[in-house]
Amino acid sequence: MRSRLFRTARVCAAAWVTAIGAPSSAAAQGWEFGSDGLRYRNGDFRFDLGGYVQGDFRSFHDWDAGDEDTGMLRSDAAELRRVRIGFEARYRRLELELDVDPQDRGDELKNAVAALRLAKGLLLSAGHMKVPVSAEFLTSASRTDLVERALLATHIGPARDWGVMLEGERDWLLAQAGAFLGDGRTRDDRSETTGVGRLVFQPADGLELGGSASFADVEASPAGPGFDPEPKGIEGEGPSGFEFYERHFVQGQRRRLGLEGSYRRGPVGFAGEWMQAREERRGQGSVFDDLPAQVATGWAAQATWLLTGEKKDNNIRPRRPLFRGPGAIEVGVRLERLHFDDDGADEGFEGAGNRARNIRPAADRIFSGGLSWWPVAWLRFMGNVVVERFDDPLLAPEPGRRGNYVTFLARTQLQLR
Repeated sequence: MRSRLFRTARVCAAAWVTAIGAPSSAAAQGWEFGSDGLRYRNGDFRFDLGGYVQGDFRSFHDWDAGDEDTGMLRSDAAELRRVRIGFEARYRRLELELDVDPQDRGDELKNAVAALRLAKGLLLSAGHMKVPVSAEFLTSASRTDLVERALLATHIGPARDWGVMLEGERDWLLAQAGAFLGDGRTRDDRSETTGVGRLVFQPADGLELGGSASFADVEASPAGPGFDPEPKGIEGEGPSGFEFYERHFVQGQRRRLGLEGSYRRGPVGFAGEWMQAREERRGQGSVFDDLPAQVATGWAAQATWLLTGEKKDNNIRPRRPLFRGPGAIEVGVRLERLHFDDDGADEGFEGAGNRARNIRPAADRIFSGGLSWWPVAWLRFMGNVVVERFDDPLLAPEPGRRGNYVTFLARTQLQLR
């Protein structure tokens, strides 16, 4: 099976190379297959073919994970989470990237980017890409420290959309600025045209400090007799899949502000993020009056340690793979919180409805701990325990129950490149 896939990938890549004019006679000599995946080189041209597959399993401990009314939660089960395939190609100052996920119905396209290197350290990109706000979100799902990303990245932060971005990089500074058609092409809460900027400084070796911001307008669905509008506000859903805060009706400016930091030294890594999104609610009251803006705030802090001594990096490679040693083993922990409220006076009745004037505060506090094992560079096993505690027991999976809700997560990952 593996040899058949290899031959198919090689034929497809060779055809693509031939189509742009590279000599077909040199293709066989230019192919390399190693720890970095499948690569073709021919002078100034380079082509990398890769991808990864993730299979996940989750189990809920000592609590009823089902929701008969909404069916929001997944039961104890295994699922094929991601099947990413794609390529990167470079020719002199031009770079191309394409990544798709055939099994992600409705969101098969991930990255489709053309980039031109204008000068050393200066890159102009256009296409379908991640909106650059959260460092956690900008990290590939194949390289995150834990099975699930921090909630601030998946809920407060943006997703992928069509746009253009200018990126400048020096030894100590990364600057990104872009304009996008929205902040999440396939998301229900997609905004209008979105402007974004991000700065990351490296004041010392291994230390990175940064900040980001995005600004956009959100247009509410038409409301009134004969209409069935859907709210477009940010939602709150925990890593277990439980929606503890439903979408509210919003209209007007959506503003995100974020701070990030990380430090890596040898086998140890630390990272933290804070993000806040403020969404106006103009004309979204029960009688179409203006409401106080909705505010979503999240923070996350995590630490990892490679017990087998490898250097903490984006791409972990065992120093002593299986049969010559234990592979690479890493432990990681994360604390985080996602909180929703409004910026108005705390007066009158607190409501959980999606047009409430005084929003009933809702929050999820999460502890995640886990173990990752790379027996070889292209295979990874992950096991996580996630402990959630909801601030309002009335907005918990089992209404009225205080205490912890525990979920076990597991992942198997096969990776090429």
